[in-house]
Amino acid sequence: MHLFDQSTALKRVSGEAPDIRFEGEASEHFKNMIGPYGGWSAAVLAKGLVEAAGPEMELVSITTDFLAGAREGPITLDVACDRGGKNTQFWNASLTAQGDKSPSNRAMGILSRRRDTLAWTEGSRPDAPPPEDCDRANLPMAWSRTVEMRPTQSPPFGTGKTRTDNLSWIRLEPDRPLDAVGLVALADTPTPRLFFVTGKPEMIATVSMTVYLHASPDDYAAVGADYMLIETHAARGGRGFYDQHARIWSRDGRLLATTQQIVWYKTTNEE
Repeated sequence: MHLFDQSTALKRVSGEAPDIRFEGEASEHFKNMIGPYGGWSAAVLAKGLVEAAGPEMELVSITTDFLAGAREGPITLDVACDRGGKNTQFWNASLTAQGDKSPSNRAMGILSRRRDTLAWTEGSRPDAPPPEDCDRANLPMAWSRTVEMRPTQSPPFGTGKTRTDNLSWIRLEPDRPLDAVGLVALADTPTPRLFFVTGKPEMIATVSMTVYLHASPDDYAAVGADYMLIETHAARGGRGFYDQHARIWSRDGRLLATTQQIVWYKTTNEE
C-alpha cells in the first residue's frame, strides 16, 4: 500500500449515515513545521466524506478550516450529512486528536451523483518546461518526501517582488494513481505567496482552504501517476491575511481542480 494511503486510512467504528465516526492516525510521515501538512488534513477529511457518502457520490468541493495542528497519534473523524438529496448531498466533518476536547480541523463537503452536461474550460494550461527538466524542491519537512514538487523556476521564489504567480509540477511519489483524495492533498502544495513578496521564508498559517474538483473518472485515469502543473497567484495581502488562488492542470491540458486559501501572517513593513 502506498504511504499516502496508509497515512490517510480510516476505520469506521460507529454509526450509519447520516452520522458516522471513523478512527485513524496522524502520521509522522506528513509532519509539517507545526502539526501535520495541511494537504494531509484536508485529504483525511475528504476520505471520510467520500467513504461515508458511498461509491455513487463524487466529491465536488471541500472547504477545510485549520483550527489547530493535530498531534501525532490517534485521531477521530466525525462525519454527518446535513442534507441528502437525490443527486447532491451536503456533509460536514471534524478531525479531533486523541485527548483534545475540540477539533483540529473541520470541513464542509458537497458530493454529487454527476451526469453529462454542457462542458467548457476557460483558459488553457500555461506553457512550462517538462517536469523532467525541472529540479525537485528540496524541503526539510517529512511530507515533502511523499509529495513531489518541481518548480519551473529556480530558486522557487526570488529576492522579493509584488507579483506572486508561479508554476510547479506536482504528484504523489512514488507513482500513486490520482483520485479525488490525492487531488485534495496536492492542492496545498504551492509555496506560500508571502515568500515571493519578501524573498524569504516567513511564519504563515493557512486558515481555510477550498478545493473545487472538476476531474472526471476519465481524467483521473488519463493522469494516472503522472505529474500535474499547479498555477498559483495571490490577489492581495494586508492586515494579517492574504489570499491564494491556484489551478491544477494535467500534462495534456485538462483542468482538474481549482483551489483557494486564506492565509494568516504577521510580517510587518519594518521586517
